[in-house]
Amino acid sequence: MRNSGQIDFPPPSRRRFLKDAAAVGIASTVALLSRVSITEAAVCPPAAPQGPIAELNTLEQVRRAGRALGGTAIKGVDLSALDADYWRAAEIDRTYFLGCRFASTEIEAMLQQRGAVIFPRFENLPYDPYRTSLYTREELSRELASGVTIDEAIYCDYLAKGAQSAGIIEALTRRIYDDSMDDALQSYLKKAGGDKVVGIMGARETSRADPWYRRTAETARLLARAGKLVMSGGGGGMMEAANLGAYLSSYDDSALDQALEILGKAPGREATEWRSRALEVGSRFPRGADSLGVSTWFYGREPTNQFAGHIAKYFDNGTREWNLIHISTAGIVFAPGSAGTREEIFIGAEQSHHAAPGFRNVMVFLGKQQYEVYAPIFSVLREFANAKDVLFITDSPAQAAEFIVKRAAP
Repeated sequence: MRNSGQIDFPPPSRRRFLKDAAAVGIASTVALLSRVSITEAAVCPPAAPQGPIAELNTLEQVRRAGRALGGTAIKGVDLSALDADYWRAAEIDRTYFLGCRFASTEIEAMLQQRGAVIFPRFENLPYDPYRTSLYTREELSRELASGVTIDEAIYCDYLAKGAQSAGIIEALTRRIYDDSMDDALQSYLKKAGGDKVVGIMGARETSRADPWYRRTAETARLLARAGKLVMSGGGGGMMEAANLGAYLSSYDDSALDQALEILGKAPGREATEWRSRALEVGSRFPRGADSLGVSTWFYGREPTNQFAGHIAKYFDNGTREWNLIHISTAGIVFAPGSAGTREEIFIGAEQSHHAAPGFRNVMVFLGKQQYEVYAPIFSVLREFANAKDVLFITDSPAQAAEFIVKRAAP
């Protein structure tokens, strides 16, 4: 799909080949999965019962736990207010401290002697591996003394340390960070309503002047007004359109027209005013509704858009992609997209295939030509789907939102 919004359609023979090849691939995969044996797990001896590890992420949670700190992991908490007498009386058994601060090194030594495991803080990093909250767009956009934003500084550090071939310590801190981001995301969803998340996926390169950008924003606006929590991949293109539509859902319909007029002056990310035009929209409409962005530094060319109120940003793109689909419990809208969007489509289909009883991924395809002609994915999925009533294709934002709202109802 070109940035202009024009689609190059393959000839009929090529389209038939694509459809047949996809059908054969899916059929072969389903057949293979049906023959896979999982009896090997039965020969494993049962694990010794130890109980779960409870995570404590604030000083208040530690105080509420009192002395009962056995089977706990305390992450990123400043514990310097707790003196040596407190720690002498505390239960220390399978107790872990990750990036915590203590009143003295003597207390740390005493805890280690009693069997506690202490993971140190990592200094001189542009990110906190033990972070306990999601980002806001204001935080990621804040400029440092060097003139780059925090978002850009973390990406530059990611590149400088080897991107996907980082050394052992950097690889470790990134894994800890991504796990911390998972925890922060779950905490946010617990408060915001994890059962009402609708994910909207689509091409990152789509121009703000593309008619499908508008349709995606309109779909997101309708979903937000219906009480859904809109989530995107947090970047530009269709992802920005999704967060923009949700952001403007608290304003009347004319707000989107005004916003698109402003954004249209810098339609693509190659424009120097791309970010400043988004900030201008935010200034014009300062009380936008909240939405979620789940993004990654894996795509350095994908800056975080300015309309997601809360942002989970990952180093590992596989973790990010899994979360995009997994937490879209109220449904998923697939706007026109290319390779990344198609990957997400099949992740969603795979999750539905292996999910627990009663689980269904409601999947709406926004763009009939995109998903029935150019890349005939919809007909292939529908042919092999066990639950066909959760699949829908349309060109209409109103129909897309209505389908999601009705099918997502308990």
